[in-house]
Amino acid sequence: MNIFYNFREQNCNAVPNKNLIAFCCLFVTILISNSLSAQNIDNNINLNGTNFPQEKIHIHFDKESYLPGETIWFKAYLFEENLPSERSTNFYAAIYDEKGKLIRQQISPVFKGSSDGHFDIPDTIRSSQIICRAFTSWMLNFDTTMLYSQAIKIMNPNDQKADGLIGSSVRLNFFPEGGDMISGTVNTVAFKANYNNGLPFFVNGVIKKQETGEIVMLLVTEHDGMGRLDIDLQEGAKYYAEWIDNKGIKQQTWLPVAKAAGVSLKLTVQKNRLYFNLVNKTGNDSLHVLMYMYQKVFYKANLKISEADPYTGMVPIDALPAGVMQLTVFDGNWQPVAERVAFINNNNTINAVLNTKTISTAKRGRNEIEIMVADTIPANMSLSITDADMNNEASENNILSNLLLKGDIRGYIHNPAFYFTNNNDPSLTNKLDLVMLTHGWRRYNWSDLSVNKMPVIKTPADNYLSVYGQIGKEALEKMERDEQVNLILKTADSTNSFYSVTPDKAGYLKQNGLVFFDSARIYFTFNKSKLLNRQMAFSRSNFSLQQPLTINNYISYLMPDTAGIQYNPNTSFFNYYKSNNGVHLFNTEKTMQGVVVKSGGWHNWKNDPIVKLDERYTSGMFTGGATGYAYDVLHDEKAWTKLDIFNYLQGTNPILTVKFIPEGKKFVVGSPHGPVEPWYFVNENPYDNTILQTLSMEDIAYIKVIPLYFAMKNEYEDIIPAISIYLKKGEDLIDKRPKVTDLNMVKVAGYSPIKEFYSPDYSESNTTAGTDARTTLLWMPYILTDKVNHKVPITFYNNDFTKKLRIVLEGINDEGKMIRIEKIIE
Repeated sequence: MNIFYNFREQNCNAVPNKNLIAFCCLFVTILISNSLSAQNIDNNINLNGTNFPQEKIHIHFDKESYLPGETIWFKAYLFEENLPSERSTNFYAAIYDEKGKLIRQQISPVFKGSSDGHFDIPDTIRSSQIICRAFTSWMLNFDTTMLYSQAIKIMNPNDQKADGLIGSSVRLNFFPEGGDMISGTVNTVAFKANYNNGLPFFVNGVIKKQETGEIVMLLVTEHDGMGRLDIDLQEGAKYYAEWIDNKGIKQQTWLPVAKAAGVSLKLTVQKNRLYFNLVNKTGNDSLHVLMYMYQKVFYKANLKISEADPYTGMVPIDALPAGVMQLTVFDGNWQPVAERVAFINNNNTINAVLNTKTISTAKRGRNEIEIMVADTIPANMSLSITDADMNNEASENNILSNLLLKGDIRGYIHNPAFYFTNNNDPSLTNKLDLVMLTHGWRRYNWSDLSVNKMPVIKTPADNYLSVYGQIGKEALEKMERDEQVNLILKTADSTNSFYSVTPDKAGYLKQNGLVFFDSARIYFTFNKSKLLNRQMAFSRSNFSLQQPLTINNYISYLMPDTAGIQYNPNTSFFNYYKSNNGVHLFNTEKTMQGVVVKSGGWHNWKNDPIVKLDERYTSGMFTGGATGYAYDVLHDEKAWTKLDIFNYLQGTNPILTVKFIPEGKKFVVGSPHGPVEPWYFVNENPYDNTILQTLSMEDIAYIKVIPLYFAMKNEYEDIIPAISIYLKKGEDLIDKRPKVTDLNMVKVAGYSPIKEFYSPDYSESNTTAGTDARTTLLWMPYILTDKVNHKVPITFYNNDFTKKLRIVLEGINDEGKMIRIEKIIE
């Protein structure tokens, strides 16, 4: 301001002119904008994080590779920054072939920041890999290169690939730490050598000075084609790397030319502190530093640093979340001059263990494992148990690497799961920092951010499925002022849901928050003015999105190399597959009947009838549960045709068997010590077997079968199951079945049809006809624990071939902590 004051003093008697006024206005504008930039950039990062948080996806597949004709089972985990996402409600996934053509697509609802589904691989497929691409509608508003994509290997004898490295070229790139090489200071420069398909090349060479040709230092790979070197660049001097490529040809790659002005930035992470070293050669001693993660600023400093005095700053990081952190240095005018990303490896895992109780690799042998979660925070997990000979490749991606690493940086990372195999290994920390040095990217456009330019939202976050209708002009004029429209949603499994919708002034109607699978009939009628029903119509749209039929950049999604994906002639599974000319569907691919719903599974949506029944009828230990079966008798239109509860449940529940005795009938369940009878409860009061036979199905609203009822054990310490029956009460006693005669109807597509994973129970007999050739022995997409239920026992049976098991458990809790346990058991 003193400069501006002196300027005014010298020109006080001059005649004002337009140039002078324009100059003064410009000068004031610059001063104001510079003073506001600090506030704008700082606040706008936080504003972005609040209003436009980024979602990212991890998918737990039941296996790493598949045979043609098999089913891909998957569980998707959605994060919003560093917590389970509560924003998106619809999950879109699809698989494409090697040419980017759509094979299958699926849309499923999101529950507790997760969703699950399946893909049936065509048995005629000839590809050696397929591409899984997934997103939410919210993710489409931002950088679409960050949508989830994962190549999946297909063990296909019809399409064996040669070694993908033959004929490939190699390139070498240099990445100065902070972004630029600055002359007159020691620069840290990372490098990365890789084939043109992305796979690492282990380069060795030397760094030479152009003017003299002298060798300055060696160029040696530290890990996966990456390395780093410290070099003191003389002003005006040029340097190059001399190295030998994969074909034995000598190559030269120039290092970036050093700049005379700028900022040199070095960053290190040691224990609970982050240190950054700055050398300021901007010509101005004013610098600003911002450190941020997940679109939130965690550190800010305005510094005075002269060129002669390097500066070292320290930031405590023990309270930061785990993941990718970015530090940006701005000059005095708030222009970015140096940036660096680093990984904060704070413990972000759930305290959980997977115990193996009984393991049998005998033909159809019984196996027992137990999952124990010490944390009291609610957790949401998925479990896959597969044949380890068929699924023997180490996972290159897991929940930690996808949500903490790949979801926040660009470019191909070779085997990202490797960096999370041991949190206590300092060598892995150093190797991961090489990834940071060679893959860093800028999320923000600083010019846009300084002027508060925010993203444009073209596809808002959804609210499950929706139906839309409109009332005709004549009916709009005749209907009563407070008129409502009644909607009856009748699903494919005969479940009815009732809604009342108030039209807006233009006669538009919309009902959000619908969850139904396959398809549903929407019956609609005026509440009072039923004679006007014919002047109202509903659309067939459910307001979901469609996957593209092709993806143009499919090559970038493919695995760099699929050489070696072939059949092991010594594996009995391969021999069985080849002799049967494809995947033989075990017992015609058994599935649970539609009436059976796993409590705690994919039906736990806030507006699902089965959840509402559970909330309205159950209490205490009968509430929820991750290992039970729930029956919505209230909305089952076929229930009244059953003689009694024994007739209703017979053949529909995988653990119950009906046994006929002189007194009538009773349920029995197999156990290691012989069949046992469950405990019976009616409205959560204990009852004996004779009461069950007298109950009318028309009086029953809800039934829960709890295989592992922890309150009861027998003399052998076997946990006895429980059957809890709930009689209708309150409004459920009123017959609300729709009368089709006075209703209009439209059929609307729902979420992708459900296919339940089938796991046979050989407790009674292990001589069931047919060959059990399941390569996936168990798939449980939803295992839920909390402070009350933190121990989950699991029983499953082997197939006819497997001698080595691979067990993978993944999941998240409500605080964003993750779990990844993998075991190979023989």
